[in-house]
Amino acid sequence: MSLGGGGYSELEDFVYDYLYDEGFLVVAAAGNDGNSDKSYPASYKSVISVSAVCSNKKRASFFQYNSQVELSAPGVNLLSTYTSNTYKKLSGTSMACPHVAGVTAEVWSHFPKCTNNQLRNVLIRTAKDLGNTGFDTSYGHGLVQTKAAYDLLKSEGCKAGGPVQDPLIDGAIDGCE
Repeated sequence: MSLGGGGYSELEDFVYDYLYDEGFLVVAAAGNDGNSDKSYPASYKSVISVSAVCSNKKRASFFQYNSQVELSAPGVNLLSTYTSNTYKKLSGTSMACPHVAGVTAEVWSHFPKCTNNQLRNVLIRTAKDLGNTGFDTSYGHGLVQTKAAYDLLKSEGCKAGGPVQDPLIDGAIDGCE
């Protein structure tokens, strides 16, 4: 999702947790205010929050960096469809978010028996670490890696993402909280 603004909502948090427990995996843009404020829906535990990196894999200056950022993807000067059947280079976490959503869909399509939680954990395990070693507020767990996620699931199966949780939200790894 490419939307944000407003603060935490208990009702929205409940809805996203409910969707997660029903097997959905929601991916959302972290936000573009260039500060450490949490942006919603990206900062809910059950939502994957996505930051943007430049072509040199450095943190884009405009996005929100906080403990909820989970994965990073390209998000600066990306050619995108635009109005009147044209194309335009755009930047933002709204450009990075579809990249992570696409990787998620591609990998999950090959391993449909995996739960959303297992797939999410595999994406985290296989992300390319950027910035400080391990999790950090700029890159989350790192740059999403399609082939690495696919290869891990191919070699280890869904168990690579951990055991099936009941309810699923109990196994959600979000940011570093």
